[in-house]
Amino acid sequence: MKIWRAAIIAVILLAIPVVSSCDMLGIGGKSQKEKYYEQQLQLMQQQQEAAQKAQQEYYDTLQKSLQDYINQYAAYNDAQRQAEIQAIQQQLEQQSKEEIPYN
Repeated sequence: MKIWRAAIIAVILLAIPVVSSCDMLGIGGKSQKEKYYEQQLQLMQQQQEAAQKAQQEYYDTLQKSLQDYINQYAAYNDAQRQAEIQAIQQQLEQQSKEEIPYN
């Protein structure tokens, strides 16, 4: 009888490291907490990616809007300068007509 007890104890002592090493190597099934943690981690990563994408879209839209504004402002300034140049030219033409002495 003592041999059977010794054999059972030996099997138990050998089985404990094997079972624990399976858990460490990932051979055994994952616990519910580990699965939940991985799901939460995956959700957080997806949310981060979505936030980064939204931020990039915002910056792209902002940059495009600023570029459009700069172009429109430049066109407005050019139109104002042309109008000022034409007004000055018209004034000079009127002055030159008035200064011509009639004989």
